Amino acid sequence: MNHERITKKIGYLYWSNRTLFTRMFPHPLGPGQAVFLICLTENTETRQEALVSLIGVDKAIGTRVIRKLNEAGYIRRRRDPENYRAYLISLTDEGSTMKRVILETVDSIDESLLQGFTDEERIMAHNLLDRMRENMRRIYPLRARGGLEKI
Repeated sequence: MNHERITKKIGYLYWSNRTLFTRMFPHPLGPGQAVFLICLTENTETRQEALVSLIGVDKAIGTRVIRKLNEAGYIRRRRDPENYRAYLISLTDEGSTMKRVILETVDSIDESLLQGFTDEERIMAHNLLDRMRENMRRIYPLRARGGLEKI
């Protein structure tokens, strides 16, 4: 069998998704920043370290993104009263509004990707991608450096 590499197709989808998100989302946030807002739950504070670990980026990048989101007014950042070295992160009202816009954009992209798919094909696509993600976790365990369990 002579097939095009699956990694090439995944790479094409990744870069196309980033480009499409940037075009459809007329705000100064990129997909890398948007994921931080997506992972935060309204009316709940999350430790900065836990959020960065969940997303799977290193602490320096996470701190930079959180600083930018805080300066833009999308999140609140305060010292954890139980551990003064830690910070608690939460969505502001503006951040909650932005999260809804981000999710609408992502849902629209998902719908475009699956256009013309039957319900069975959509389920199959999700199942195959889940299996690929599990295979990747066996090769390169994301949990060891954080992970993207919920994403």
